Amino acid sequence: MPETTVSDPTSLPTHLPTHVPSRLPLNTPHRFYRGGERILTFRGLEAPADFDGHRPEDWLASTTRLFAEGGDGVTVLDDGTRLPDALAADPDHWLGDAHVAAHGVEPGLLTKLLDAGERLPVHSHPDRAFAAAHLDCGHGKTEAWIVLDAEPGACVWLGFRDELPTEELAQLVGAQDDRLLAALNRIEVSPGDALLVPGGQPHAIGEGVFVLELQEPTDLSVMLEHRRFGLEEAHAFLGLTVPRALESVDRGPLTPEGLAALRRRWTDVAGAGHALPGEAAAFFRAEVLSAAPGAPATGEASFAVAVVVAGEGVLTTGTDAPHATSVARGDVLLVPHGAGPVGLDGDVTVIRCMPSA
Repeated sequence: MPETTVSDPTSLPTHLPTHVPSRLPLNTPHRFYRGGERILTFRGLEAPADFDGHRPEDWLASTTRLFAEGGDGVTVLDDGTRLPDALAADPDHWLGDAHVAAHGVEPGLLTKLLDAGERLPVHSHPDRAFAAAHLDCGHGKTEAWIVLDAEPGACVWLGFRDELPTEELAQLVGAQDDRLLAALNRIEVSPGDALLVPGGQPHAIGEGVFVLELQEPTDLSVMLEHRRFGLEEAHAFLGLTVPRALESVDRGPLTPEGLAALRRRWTDVAGAGHALPGEAAAFFRAEVLSAAPGAPATGEASFAVAVVVAGEGVLTTGTDAPHATSVARGDVLLVPHGAGPVGLDGDVTVIRCMPSA
């Protein structure tokens, strides 16, 4: 399954990980859909020699492998250590003893930058119950989108407007035509929007949308639309029969009231606060830290992927001997729990992507 584990702790590196934030390298596995230019622009990077226009996702602090498409995706730190090995070498430092006691040596989180260079297919992700029952996996794939950029009029689709009987859903999936997309709620988005996508909800991201995505650490997707993207059925339906895979799909309806509960404006946060609706906290946390001149922001110690989304300033970690890191928009840092509390000074906004509390 897509979760990465370490089978031989005796073979792990003997050095301890750094007690200060580390900058995460680009990690863009090849995907079946187009995109990636906005990721490179955001991170201030030149296109690598192997850039082929199909690198639409940057997997940040990943312990997860692709379900198909080569199985890549695990983060390798700058010193050449695979992240799962670094975590296993000193789990309490990286994750904190309370997290390790509750969840083991697994952050329970995959963070991505995602650049939709074309509309993604209509798809859904199993929830935890379905993944445990049918895929031998402890995680489903609830996810959230924090919109960093979007072209005017860009949109996403989330949830069926009306309830679909089982037979009608199967017919639409079999037909592989535009009626499947038309059955979803269409939502125009702009920078500052945030949406939670519970496991089971069908969805698609439209062309021209650039998001910071938090999700459970799997690559489990039921591709309701797959033919136009050239995906084989074994990939599209997770190796399950089509009827079984479709049992994982929430057939609706997702009402306007239900949609409203899944939306938030992360740019409304002043100082420090949550970017996502409260329901997300059972799966992951996204904390906005926004500092202004003379008004610093602070956050508690946590394993976190810190993404600088606006401005520039200084991120400090620790208390007894604080370490200062200059940061600017596009920087992506991995901060271990053992680095201690964080402070942010300057005119700068950071989103800390963290495991559930």
